[in-house]
Amino acid sequence: MTLTASCTMLGTRSQGENARGVFLDTILPRRDDNGVRPTIGQRIRLSQGDIAQARKLYKCPACGETLQDTTGNFSAPGFPNGYPSYSHCVWRISVTPGEKIMLNFTSMDLFKSRLCWYDYVEVRDGYWRKAPLLGRFCGDKIPEPVISTDSRLWIEFRSSSNILGKGFFVVYEAICGGEIHKDAGQIQSPNYPDDYRPSKECIWKIIVSEGFHIGITFQAFEIEWHDACSYDYLEIRDGLTEYSPLIGHFCGYEKPEDVKSSSNKVWMKFASDATINKAGFAANFFKEMDECSLPDNGGCEQLCENTLGSYKCTCEPGYELTADKKSCEAACGGFITKLNGTITSPGWPKEYPTNKNCVWQVVAPAQYRISLQFEVFELEGNDVCKYDYVEVRSGLASDSKLHGKFCGSEKPEVITSYGNNMRLEFKSDNTVSKKGFKVHFFSDKDECSKDNGGCQHECMNTFGSYVCHCRNGFMLHENGHDCKEAGCEHKLSSAEGMMSSPNWPDKYPSRKECTWNISATPGHRVKVTFNEFEIEQHQECAYDHLEMYDGPNSKSPILGRFCGSKKPDPVVASTNKMFLRFYSDASVQRKGFEAKHSTECGGLLKAEVQTKELYSHAQFGDNNYPGQSNCDWVIVAEDGYGVELIFQTFEIEEEADCGYDYMEIYDGYDSTAPRLGRFCGSGPLEEIYSAGDSIMIRFHTDDTINKKGFHARYISTKFQDALHMRK
Repeated sequence: MTLTASCTMLGTRSQGENARGVFLDTILPRRDDNGVRPTIGQRIRLSQGDIAQARKLYKCPACGETLQDTTGNFSAPGFPNGYPSYSHCVWRISVTPGEKIMLNFTSMDLFKSRLCWYDYVEVRDGYWRKAPLLGRFCGDKIPEPVISTDSRLWIEFRSSSNILGKGFFVVYEAICGGEIHKDAGQIQSPNYPDDYRPSKECIWKIIVSEGFHIGITFQAFEIEWHDACSYDYLEIRDGLTEYSPLIGHFCGYEKPEDVKSSSNKVWMKFASDATINKAGFAANFFKEMDECSLPDNGGCEQLCENTLGSYKCTCEPGYELTADKKSCEAACGGFITKLNGTITSPGWPKEYPTNKNCVWQVVAPAQYRISLQFEVFELEGNDVCKYDYVEVRSGLASDSKLHGKFCGSEKPEVITSYGNNMRLEFKSDNTVSKKGFKVHFFSDKDECSKDNGGCQHECMNTFGSYVCHCRNGFMLHENGHDCKEAGCEHKLSSAEGMMSSPNWPDKYPSRKECTWNISATPGHRVKVTFNEFEIEQHQECAYDHLEMYDGPNSKSPILGRFCGSKKPDPVVASTNKMFLRFYSDASVQRKGFEAKHSTECGGLLKAEVQTKELYSHAQFGDNNYPGQSNCDWVIVAEDGYGVELIFQTFEIEEEADCGYDYMEIYDGYDSTAPRLGRFCGSGPLEEIYSAGDSIMIRFHTDDTINKKGFHARYISTKFQDALHMRK
């Protein structure tokens, strides 16, 4: 076994005992005749035999020791029969932090010399031989009581004369409370971590350096509990007297929150009654700087709030912290129950900040509807609205029924909720910022909730009134409520959307003709996919039918004529235009159809003298290109001419060998032709000329990083003697 204790520390409690550790017995003695198991080992400290053997092993001085009890005594060696010559003894007294030590000499008889040069006993205010000297004593006059300023004392006895006296006898006790002039320290209840004594009262007055506050944090707290803390308690006041403002009156078993004073002084009182005793408390105190009192307000734009060891910036009502945690910006979002008001983008009327996500939830009384009317609207993007957008929903949840997702500079039409609540969400990305939006909301009783407002088809509530709307293929009658058949011509130019037969989802009317002219992004073919299809059946589709044409009108090549109840397969045009024509005769009517129009990339393009456009993806400018795309475009010029390709924008995921996303250009109709290059990264490309009458462009993307894509213009041109770019 290895002993690591020093001579002066023999008899001290172990760390486990100070922490009130719990140990399991591994060896148990047999019970005695009374059935009681005798105790073995030392439960509190080393035994006297242990101490004697350790002192012998380490050749410790014959006198002196470390004393940790709250009361005790010690004496010079040989007292009262006389101490030996050339004696040297050291006693260290250590009591609970926050307590002081009172030392009383009850007997004193040492050889007296000038300045107590030969035989003396020294008392020092600390735990080592160079701590501040409180007194050096000799002769036979009993010294006045000595009181430490902290919880430790060093007492050293030396004799170097041949004239010997009886020696001395000292008793000590721990006393709690007193004034503490330190910038940091610890205070514990008397006898901590053992139970505090009954009928105890301790008052501490803590003073730190001028210009600072005092912070107090608790490491442990266990004081007899009472609703009003009337029995045992700890009281803390913001000053030096019992009449100073109360900070807290504590008892129970939960550690109090951190305490902070308003000055450099704190008054603390611990009191226990005559009955139940607990483990008490342990607390650290330290000087605390108020960063908020500095001339720059801690660097905070608006409000500064001091915390223990630090500080934090806060904002006035209606504002919130920005990413730097010091500046403030207009707050956004919230729960609104007013009947009407105004909502603006954060920072209005200045540009809205980046990386902002705001949600407003507007709630009106039952049977009311909420209308939004935008006064100003200017956001990044258009059409698809991936970057910055405003999203409006009927309901309070993020998946409630969607009214629309808006961006760009076109003000949305008036939006009216389907129920009595509405959700408005604004989101900005980390790049472009615009002026934002200003929208007024109005709550109004819903006239449509009763008898559909008298409308034949659809009733739309408006502020202070309502309007009737008609389904596809119908127009509103002069009476403002009924619907009558109308023209049925549609022009669609968005990248994707829905379309349906007139009067969908009810049966289409007889003798009806409707057309849809779909125009998509240049370089992308129109695709139509049917969700539902039910048109009067005929072998030749001679009665009711839907015709689809590969071009802008009915003179274009026909893609198919459809009827019956079998859904047609998806239909893809060869260009970015498609024309649909629906016809119903005078007899049988059916439900009709609902379809989605979208796009597919690639295809055959014709270069002419007039410049044409080509985009990497249908949502170019509004959205990054999609993942896992494989597109081949073949651009063909008329005989005797070549193709000139000019890039306006080029931004594709960069990689050394362009192995992830890339664009390849071949000098011919397919990939067997000479390759002019594989391109990725960003920046303008030089013009590219074909050697023959055609160029093939291949665009490939993987499933990870997506970029802006490319925009090119192509035109037919006279053959060049040499290509401008080869790779």
